Amino acid sequence: MQNATLVESLVGLDWGLFINGESVPSSDNQTLKVYSPANNEVIATIAAASGQDVDSAVQNSQAAFSKWSKLTAYQRKAIIEKATGYVRTQADRIGMLMALEQGKPFNQSRSEIIGSCDTLDYYAEEGIRVEGVISPTEANNLRSMIQYSPVGVCALITPWNYPVSLLSWKLGPALASGCTMVVKPTTETPLSPMAFCVALTEGGIPAGVVNVLTGKGSVVGEGLLRHKLVKKVAMTGSSNTGKRIMEVFAPSLNKVSLELGGQCPAIVCEDADLEQAAEVIIYKGIRNMGQSCSSVNRVYVAKAAQAKLVSIMKAKAEKMSIGDGVTDGSVDLGPMVQQSGVETVKEHIADALLKGATLVTGGKEPEGEQYEKGNYFLPTILNNCNSTMIVMEEETFGPVVPVESFENLEEAIAKANDTNYGLVAYAFTKDMATTFRLAEALEAGTVCINNGKVNTNYAPYAGWKDSGYGVELSRKAIFEYLNTKHVKIEF
Repeated sequence: MQNATLVESLVGLDWGLFINGESVPSSDNQTLKVYSPANNEVIATIAAASGQDVDSAVQNSQAAFSKWSKLTAYQRKAIIEKATGYVRTQADRIGMLMALEQGKPFNQSRSEIIGSCDTLDYYAEEGIRVEGVISPTEANNLRSMIQYSPVGVCALITPWNYPVSLLSWKLGPALASGCTMVVKPTTETPLSPMAFCVALTEGGIPAGVVNVLTGKGSVVGEGLLRHKLVKKVAMTGSSNTGKRIMEVFAPSLNKVSLELGGQCPAIVCEDADLEQAAEVIIYKGIRNMGQSCSSVNRVYVAKAAQAKLVSIMKAKAEKMSIGDGVTDGSVDLGPMVQQSGVETVKEHIADALLKGATLVTGGKEPEGEQYEKGNYFLPTILNNCNSTMIVMEEETFGPVVPVESFENLEEAIAKANDTNYGLVAYAFTKDMATTFRLAEALEAGTVCINNGKVNTNYAPYAGWKDSGYGVELSRKAIFEYLNTKHVKIEF
């Protein structure tokens, strides 16, 4: 009943742009609809920003930068931590907005809000540890100093699969370093990122430091990329979009960081703990309906362990509950964000079956009246797959885990690395020598062995090949938002 009251208060609202601490309509009064993936009904109307709005948001960010950047890191830390403390009190409301627009069950959505606050707090702490250096020089009357300063206005372009978490990866270091920003969320999930940023401002972040523009990428995204005052772009999205950003923004010679697509392999050796391997693979392959760049996209298992692993995976997949995560926030899986995503899943499964794969479980939409209007699909496992199948080559971005066997470790490594992507790789073995062999040979920015704990604030998250440019997370990420200056003084 409490959730029903909360939902009722959130559905049917008109949302403006968020510029300089105020909600304002677009300059030309254009709007877009936001739809629920659970029933494809309209849940809100959002303003669609114009080119004029882009300029207004950037100009206000630039004005705020002159003050925010001059605060000490200690002052910014105090303000950020006060703001995140307030946002945590709004976690139910913001989490429910995410459940409504993204389909992610409420419990998971709420957890994402809390985790995002933790990320901002982590960077608030790191901001006070950005240390300059005074180095020895070639002469007694020379001093050499290295200093860091915030780059300026940043454009933060975020995706729909983890709409607040992946925003926090950018907001955290940007805020802590002294930058200001214009956030551009997707049109599929604009509400929870908007509400998160508004709550930060209500909690004490000065007006103009965080601005939010909703609307079409062709207007807002392109406008931000081409604006002369934007000094840094950070984006999470597809590899094609990332390459487009590099094409448009690179001539400015300003900073860029991109977290892009993946086609993440998992290698399961014969000596692996198969129960643990199956648990991680199903969790990472199916959670959030497989809509994650770090999802397990293909499994290579030692032939002797194949039958047992697939059997355990099947049992775990079939135990996952699926439903409307708004009305029942405890379900494991909600709907996919887009119906087009469901169609892609169907195409990839059909192609695999045509080329010889075996359907172990799933492979279709769930039956029942409660699923008829939404973008639902059953957790799916395909066995006996091979490299000719689309599902083994492309990022399905849906709840499908394909399995292929291997004869020896060198074959498994070669198959795992045979891709243009290099975001995350997983491996399972009890042997220490094999562990180090896999850790060093797998071509990915992150390698998880015997676990699926990919993203942690303290460790860098970098994409190799077509999976990214620059670094997110860890202390290293804050330097993506800082310029380096060498000062040499003779006296």
